[in-house]
Amino acid sequence: MNRFATILTATALSAVAFGAQSQAAMPSAAAAHKAKIESTIQSMSPAGFRVVRINSLKSNDATRQKFSVVSPSSPEARVVQAAVIANRPLASKLEGQKVKVTDIVGAEQTAKGGVTFYVR
Repeated sequence: MNRFATILTATALSAVAFGAQSQAAMPSAAAAHKAKIESTIQSMSPAGFRVVRINSLKSNDATRQKFSVVSPSSPEARVVQAAVIANRPLASKLEGQKVKVTDIVGAEQTAKGGVTFYVR
């Protein structure tokens, strides 16, 4: 019986260890979304965007709740900011509209393929 318990324990531990490793190796849906929005921003036309100031949204708005907790210096915001900087025509157009790239906290792709930038 002792041999059976030892084998069962070893099997369970190895299954957990390999299961955790394969789970960690798989990209999350959020990471895939970030990569998609990043590539969209880098390749988009400087005409296909709009800017929304977070404080202009109603306090119970889901988008406001989603982005109001994101700091402009957070890793999530930095990914979007870097994508904007990589698209020089877009960055110039945003700066022309008095939008500081470092104030961008997030972005979402619209149904029509444009991008909405959320700024503080």
